[in-house]
Amino acid sequence: MHKTEKSHETLALRLSSILCLLNESESISRQALAQEFNVSDRTLYRDLHERLAGVVEHIGEGRYRLTTPYRGRLSTQDLQRFAQFMGLDGLFPKQDKSFLLALLDTLTSSSYLIKGGHYEKLPRPDLVNHLDPLIQNNKRCCFEYKGKQRKVEPYRVVNNCGIWYLAATENQVLKAFNLSRISLFYALEETFVPEQAIQKRIEKEDGIWFSEKKTEVIVNVNANIAYYFKRRDLLPYQEIVKECSDGGLILSSQISHVNQILPLIRYWLPNINIITPEWLGIQLKQELQAYLSASCT
Repeated sequence: MHKTEKSHETLALRLSSILCLLNESESISRQALAQEFNVSDRTLYRDLHERLAGVVEHIGEGRYRLTTPYRGRLSTQDLQRFAQFMGLDGLFPKQDKSFLLALLDTLTSSSYLIKGGHYEKLPRPDLVNHLDPLIQNNKRCCFEYKGKQRKVEPYRVVNNCGIWYLAATENQVLKAFNLSRISLFYALEETFVPEQAIQKRIEKEDGIWFSEKKTEVIVNVNANIAYYFKRRDLLPYQEIVKECSDGGLILSSQISHVNQILPLIRYWLPNINIITPEWLGIQLKQELQAYLSASCT
């Protein structure tokens, strides 16, 4: 794990834990929190006075509590999602008091969704500032994308593996549009009725390939890298089919597009190979042969 990614996860865990403790207690001291998380008083001060400003209040003598609107009403899921957002420093167009309060108030219908990976700052914060109210108020928008004029119904701004996308329906088809490639954007006053089924697909999908048709891929993973696949899912919709006697693994993955899995398999070569479907294994070999041929010329 990269140092930056690890620091993001540590911060997110600490923030969610602080909120959990405050949600369960009348108040708690900054000194106790510093001891609990083994961090400096200065770090805790920044957590409480900057990162959690407007959500946590200082009541004197180094003690803190949740502000009145949030005492006792935050669920575990709310806290986890809140920490996920606030652990991503610099990703969002604003992280002031009004943003934090709006985020907590709209967690169940947030405009933003993070899908793991390494994070980058928003390439178009101005665009996201326009998209956010459209998503919240279910309004359509238009823009140019890949040389074509698009009219879409925006659902979510999604960060997938470090790249920002707009998840939106175009002609009733759910698609992902790379934010950095959107131009000539303008909002419409037309409204639409969001579909719960589409919301669930966006949240459930392991990535930004929103096709409903899935292909099962079975791979064999050698013992010397099996640990990484057992520690966490590295393939889309990964499932362990079998743990082999030599320490290797047989894994199942569900994909909507070959680009979801081929780059991952290439990364782990030669310690992974495709069992089925046969055509995917052939495609991988052809791509590798083409690369080697080009390298030799």
